[in-house]
Amino acid sequence: MSALLNKLRHLLHDRQGVAMVEFAAFLPVLVLLLLGGVDLARFIIVNQKMDRVAAGMGDLVAQSQTLTTAQLNDIYAATYYIARPFDFTGNGVVIVSSVSLVGGVLRVNWQSRGSGSLVANSKIGNQGGVATLPSGMTVTGNDTLIAAEVYFNFTSFFGLTVVPNTQIYHSSYFRPRLGSLNTLN
Repeated sequence: MSALLNKLRHLLHDRQGVAMVEFAAFLPVLVLLLLGGVDLARFIIVNQKMDRVAAGMGDLVAQSQTLTTAQLNDIYAATYYIARPFDFTGNGVVIVSSVSLVGGVLRVNWQSRGSGSLVANSKIGNQGGVATLPSGMTVTGNDTLIAAEVYFNFTSFFGLTVVPNTQIYHSSYFRPRLGSLNTLN
Protein backbone atom coordinates (compact mmCIF):
# COMPACT_ATOMS: atom_id res chain seq x y z
CA MET A 1 0.00 0.00 0.00
CA SER A 2 2.82 2.39 0.84
CA ALA A 3 4.36 1.72 -2.59
CA LEU A 4 1.07 2.78 -4.17
CA LEU A 5 0.98 5.97 -2.07
CA ASN A 6 4.58 6.74 -3.00
CA LYS A 7 3.72 6.36 -6.69
CA LEU A 8 0.68 8.65 -6.30
CA ARG A 9 2.77 11.31 -4.50
CA HIS A 10 5.41 11.07 -7.22
CA LEU A 11 2.69 11.39 -9.91
CA LEU A 12 1.25 14.51 -8.26
CA HIS A 13 4.64 16.24 -8.26
CA ASP A 14 5.68 15.07 -11.75
CA ARG A 15 5.58 17.94 -14.30
CA GLN A 16 6.63 15.99 -17.39
CA GLY A 17 4.07 16.24 -20.18
CA VAL A 18 2.46 19.47 -18.94
CA ALA A 19 3.53 21.35 -22.06
CA MET A 20 2.02 18.66 -24.27
CA VAL A 21 -1.31 18.84 -22.42
CA GLU A 22 -1.32 22.66 -22.67
CA PHE A 23 -0.51 22.47 -26.39
CA ALA A 24 -3.31 19.95 -26.94
CA ALA A 25 -5.72 22.26 -25.12
CA PHE A 26 -4.80 25.29 -27.25
CA LEU A 27 -4.39 23.50 -30.59
CA PRO A 28 -8.05 23.94 -31.66
CA VAL A 29 -7.85 27.67 -30.91
CA LEU A 30 -4.63 27.99 -32.91
CA VAL A 31 -6.11 26.10 -35.85
CA LEU A 32 -9.21 28.34 -35.85
CA LEU A 33 -7.01 31.44 -35.78
CA LEU A 34 -4.95 30.12 -38.68
CA LEU A 35 -7.97 29.21 -40.82
CA GLY A 36 -9.72 32.48 -39.95
CA GLY A 37 -6.60 34.42 -40.92
CA VAL A 38 -6.41 32.61 -44.25
CA ASP A 39 -10.09 33.35 -44.91
CA LEU A 40 -9.68 37.02 -43.99
CA ALA A 41 -6.62 37.36 -46.24
CA ARG A 42 -8.53 35.71 -49.08
CA PHE A 43 -11.45 38.14 -48.60
CA ILE A 44 -9.08 41.12 -48.77
CA ILE A 45 -7.43 39.78 -51.94
CA VAL A 46 -10.83 39.14 -53.60
CA ASN A 47 -11.87 42.73 -52.78
CA GLN A 48 -8.67 44.07 -54.36
CA LYS A 49 -9.15 41.90 -57.45
CA MET A 50 -12.76 43.04 -57.91
CA ASP A 51 -11.68 46.67 -57.57
CA ARG A 52 -9.13 46.05 -60.33
CA VAL A 53 -11.78 44.38 -62.49
CA ALA A 54 -14.06 47.43 -62.15
CA ALA A 55 -11.25 49.89 -62.87
CA GLY A 56 -9.89 47.82 -65.76
CA MET A 57 -13.27 47.38 -67.43
CA GLY A 58 -14.21 51.06 -67.11
CA ASP A 59 -10.81 52.18 -68.38
CA LEU A 60 -10.80 49.81 -71.37
CA VAL A 61 -14.28 50.90 -72.44
CA ALA A 62 -13.48 54.61 -71.99
CA GLN A 63 -10.47 54.29 -74.35
CA SER A 64 -12.71 53.45 -77.31
CA GLN A 65 -13.83 56.04 -79.86
CA THR A 66 -16.83 53.93 -80.84
CA LEU A 67 -17.94 50.64 -79.38
CA THR A 68 -19.74 47.59 -80.74
CA THR A 69 -21.21 44.73 -78.80
CA ALA A 70 -18.52 42.43 -80.20
CA GLN A 71 -15.75 44.78 -79.02
CA LEU A 72 -17.36 45.00 -75.60
CA ASN A 73 -17.50 41.19 -75.41
CA ASP A 74 -13.77 41.11 -76.19
CA ILE A 75 -13.17 43.55 -73.35
CA TYR A 76 -15.24 41.35 -71.03
CA ALA A 77 -12.83 38.49 -71.80
CA ALA A 78 -10.12 40.40 -69.91
CA THR A 79 -12.07 39.91 -66.68
CA TYR A 80 -11.05 36.26 -66.53
CA TYR A 81 -7.37 37.25 -66.46
CA ILE A 82 -7.73 40.15 -64.02
CA ALA A 83 -9.79 38.12 -61.52
CA ARG A 84 -7.57 35.05 -61.66
CA PRO A 85 -7.29 32.74 -59.62
CA PHE A 86 -10.88 33.40 -58.51
CA ASP A 87 -13.76 31.93 -60.53
CA PHE A 88 -15.44 35.04 -61.86
CA THR A 89 -17.50 33.21 -64.47
CA GLY A 90 -19.67 31.39 -61.94
CA ASN A 91 -19.58 33.93 -59.12
CA GLY A 92 -19.56 37.39 -60.72
CA VAL A 93 -20.85 39.78 -63.32
CA VAL A 94 -19.71 43.09 -64.82
CA ILE A 95 -22.26 45.74 -65.79
CA VAL A 96 -21.04 48.59 -67.99
CA SER A 97 -23.28 51.63 -68.48
CA SER A 98 -23.08 54.86 -70.44
CA VAL A 99 -24.64 57.83 -68.63
CA SER A 100 -25.29 61.32 -69.98
CA LEU A 101 -27.52 64.32 -69.44
CA VAL A 102 -30.64 64.10 -71.63
CA GLY A 103 -33.16 66.93 -71.31
CA GLY A 104 -31.71 67.97 -67.97
CA VAL A 105 -32.04 64.44 -66.51
CA LEU A 106 -29.27 61.88 -66.05
CA ARG A 107 -30.11 58.87 -68.21
CA VAL A 108 -28.53 55.49 -68.88
CA ASN A 109 -27.86 55.56 -72.65
CA TRP A 110 -26.95 51.89 -72.92
CA GLN A 111 -26.05 49.08 -70.59
CA SER A 112 -24.32 45.74 -71.06
CA ARG A 113 -23.65 42.73 -68.85
CA GLY A 114 -20.90 40.21 -69.29
CA SER A 115 -18.08 38.06 -67.95
CA GLY A 116 -20.21 36.05 -65.56
CA SER A 117 -23.54 34.44 -64.85
CA LEU A 118 -24.37 36.09 -61.53
CA VAL A 119 -27.76 37.81 -61.50
CA ALA A 120 -27.49 41.35 -60.09
CA ASN A 121 -29.15 44.70 -60.73
CA SER A 122 -27.20 47.82 -61.56
CA LYS A 123 -27.10 50.47 -58.84
CA ILE A 124 -26.73 53.07 -61.62
CA GLY A 125 -30.10 52.31 -63.19
CA ASN A 126 -31.54 50.49 -66.19
CA GLN A 127 -31.01 51.21 -69.86
CA GLY A 128 -33.18 54.18 -70.91
CA GLY A 129 -34.03 54.96 -67.30
CA VAL A 130 -32.94 57.64 -64.87
CA ALA A 131 -29.34 57.22 -63.70
CA THR A 132 -28.27 57.42 -60.06
CA LEU A 133 -24.66 58.42 -59.50
CA PRO A 134 -22.68 58.66 -56.26
CA SER A 135 -22.93 62.01 -54.50
CA GLY A 136 -20.49 64.59 -55.77
CA MET A 137 -20.26 63.05 -59.24
CA THR A 138 -21.67 65.28 -61.96
CA VAL A 139 -22.29 65.07 -65.67
CA THR A 140 -22.78 68.34 -67.54
CA GLY A 141 -23.62 69.40 -71.06
CA ASN A 142 -22.44 66.91 -73.67
CA ASP A 143 -20.37 64.86 -71.22
CA THR A 144 -20.76 61.13 -71.00
CA LEU A 145 -19.75 58.94 -68.11
CA ILE A 146 -18.84 55.26 -68.37
CA ALA A 147 -19.70 53.30 -65.25
CA ALA A 148 -18.36 49.80 -64.63
CA GLU A 149 -19.95 47.84 -61.80
CA VAL A 150 -18.66 44.51 -60.53
CA TYR A 151 -20.59 42.06 -58.38
CA PHE A 152 -18.92 38.97 -56.95
CA ASN A 153 -20.28 36.37 -54.52
CA PHE A 154 -17.60 35.66 -51.93
CA THR A 155 -17.87 32.27 -50.26
CA SER A 156 -15.88 31.51 -47.15
CA PHE A 157 -13.28 28.86 -47.99
CA PHE A 158 -13.50 27.01 -44.69
CA GLY A 159 -17.12 27.74 -43.80
CA LEU A 160 -16.09 29.81 -40.81
CA THR A 161 -17.92 32.92 -39.69
CA VAL A 162 -14.77 35.08 -39.58
CA VAL A 163 -15.78 36.45 -42.99
CA PRO A 164 -19.40 35.61 -43.81
CA ASN A 165 -20.52 34.73 -47.31
CA THR A 166 -21.25 38.08 -48.92
CA GLN A 167 -21.71 39.84 -52.23
CA ILE A 168 -18.84 42.19 -53.03
CA TYR A 169 -19.59 45.32 -55.06
CA HIS A 170 -17.12 47.69 -56.69
CA SER A 171 -17.66 50.43 -59.23
CA SER A 172 -15.52 52.79 -61.29
CA TYR A 173 -16.33 55.83 -63.39
CA PHE A 174 -14.48 57.17 -66.42
CA ARG A 175 -15.07 59.87 -68.98
CA PRO A 176 -14.60 58.65 -72.59
CA ARG A 177 -11.32 59.86 -74.04
CA LEU A 178 -11.89 59.82 -77.80
CA GLY A 179 -15.64 59.74 -78.48
CA SER A 180 -18.92 60.30 -76.70
CA LEU A 181 -19.84 56.57 -76.39
CA ASN A 182 -23.53 57.54 -76.19
CA THR A 183 -24.47 54.57 -78.35
CA LEU A 184 -23.47 50.94 -78.47
CA ASN A 185 -23.37 49.65 -82.05
